[in-house]
Amino acid sequence: MVRERHGGRGDGAGGLLLHGSVTQRLRLLSGLVLFAFALTHFLNTALGIVSLEVMIAAQNWRVAVTRSLPGSIVLGLALVVHAGLALVKVAGRGNLALKPWEWLQVGLGLAIPFLLLPHIVGTRFAATAFGVDDDYVYELTRLWPASAVNQSLLLLIVWIHGCLGMHFWLRLAPGYGRIAPFLLVGAVLVPVLALTGFLVQGRDVAEAMSDPATLAALKERTQWPTAAAEDRLEGWRQQARFGFYALVAAALAVLAARMAWSRTRRRIPVQYFAGPRVLTVPGRTLLEISRANAVPHLAVCGGRARCSTCRVRVLDGLAGLSPPAEAERRTLRAIGADPDVRLACQARPWRAATVLRLLPDQRLADMREAARSEATGVERTFAVLFVDIRGFTRLSEEKLPYDVVFILNRVFQTLGGAIEQSGGRIEKYIGDGLLALFEDTRGVGGASAAALRAAAAVDRALDRLNADLEPELGAPLAVAMGLHAGPLIVGKIGWGAAASITVIGPTVNVASRLEAIAKSENVQLAVSQPTVEAAGIATADLDVRRFEVKGVAAAMDIVLVGAARHVERGPAASPGAAQR
Repeated sequence: MVRERHGGRGDGAGGLLLHGSVTQRLRLLSGLVLFAFALTHFLNTALGIVSLEVMIAAQNWRVAVTRSLPGSIVLGLALVVHAGLALVKVAGRGNLALKPWEWLQVGLGLAIPFLLLPHIVGTRFAATAFGVDDDYVYELTRLWPASAVNQSLLLLIVWIHGCLGMHFWLRLAPGYGRIAPFLLVGAVLVPVLALTGFLVQGRDVAEAMSDPATLAALKERTQWPTAAAEDRLEGWRQQARFGFYALVAAALAVLAARMAWSRTRRRIPVQYFAGPRVLTVPGRTLLEISRANAVPHLAVCGGRARCSTCRVRVLDGLAGLSPPAEAERRTLRAIGADPDVRLACQARPWRAATVLRLLPDQRLADMREAARSEATGVERTFAVLFVDIRGFTRLSEEKLPYDVVFILNRVFQTLGGAIEQSGGRIEKYIGDGLLALFEDTRGVGGASAAALRAAAAVDRALDRLNADLEPELGAPLAVAMGLHAGPLIVGKIGWGAAASITVIGPTVNVASRLEAIAKSENVQLAVSQPTVEAAGIATADLDVRRFEVKGVAAAMDIVLVGAARHVERGPAASPGAAQR
């Protein structure tokens, strides 16, 4: 059975979920503590559907943990740390350019204390300061019906805020997509059941407390606060609200001051390859710069350095960027990134820079496809790279299906990363191979250079992959690659739901034939001589042979390369990310 070996690279699911700076980890861990508290509290309230006795019995067990000395310290620290770091993050922003889901989460987070702080004062503070036994009967009597709406709103706001955070954290984990529908069912059921339990027992307790003798007995048993104590508690409620929102106002004031100050500072240019040139103040992250200037920029984790989707290749001005912190270095190590690749959410330019977004924004891709869906097709110039895993058929016959899928996905992850970091885009997977496209706004030369760099990166990545999977493979994996550049037709091909934007034309066919030649000649790469020369690489010292290529009228001069890294020479062109 194949076992994924994480080694020291931190590329497993656990390492991925815990990526981030110390501050981000503290915010995450404190949020998990608070979410666990909210979940158990809401499930406890849901037991009101069964009976009040069961509800109180569960509360006794829960409170034994949360109100113990260790539990109180952990819960109190989590609350202070989570809220405090959220305010620090708001104050430290350079602008207000947020995704809609980020606005929703921030808005809900700021609304929680308005309803939560009075609740904490009325329960935990009352119990600590005045010896009140704030069990469910006491609390339901105080809440129902006067504060039932506010309490229900608090439950929903806390739950939605927490679930948003959990979703945008867990969606980075392998397999989350498979269990997400079940988690969604649970996310809906928990508040529904909790509100139902609150409703059922709220009505029952209110009816019971309509008897003056029963209410008097309750007040005596729970040490109901006196009028003086009620005044003290109300004062604390107001002070808690005022104190928190004074901190919010201070954070917003700092943010406003930073934004006003930034307008007076000098500007530096940031050039997006195949994109706009923008002017920005030094010190903002590249992701903040993108969002402030409406430049589409993918960032799955929301800019927390837990994924690598916002990564860029720095084509110019690398030395003028802030040095990577440990969180960024860990993520870049996990994907085997080149030295000139940085995370846009972490890199802060202090001088002029030119960057290439390595992953296209999905929204932009969707818009692009929609705009072309009715077109009959357009002709564009690409470099086409076919990569085939040699000997994988034999390997698939020797391994269990699970092992085959694991190894193949691991191979595609490694090789795909090498291709994307070189400016290419995976067009399609074909069995145990793939087709990648490279495009450059300057023409075939830049696209060819990018494709050759990608082939060299695949060669080097294969060494790392074979070392990682040595116990499982038995023999090292090898690849055969075919590369050719030329015009292609881009259009929507197919019918119905299966139709998609794809590329067709002789260039694709030739690249596929060159891959077959690489296999037959037992070399790693076969590339047409014009493609090599277009990349600015002399072919005089290379192994150039003439082949009859099926589908091509005249024989072609083909460069055969035993190891693709050996042909990575000549001037480095700036590749444009291949886009439909």
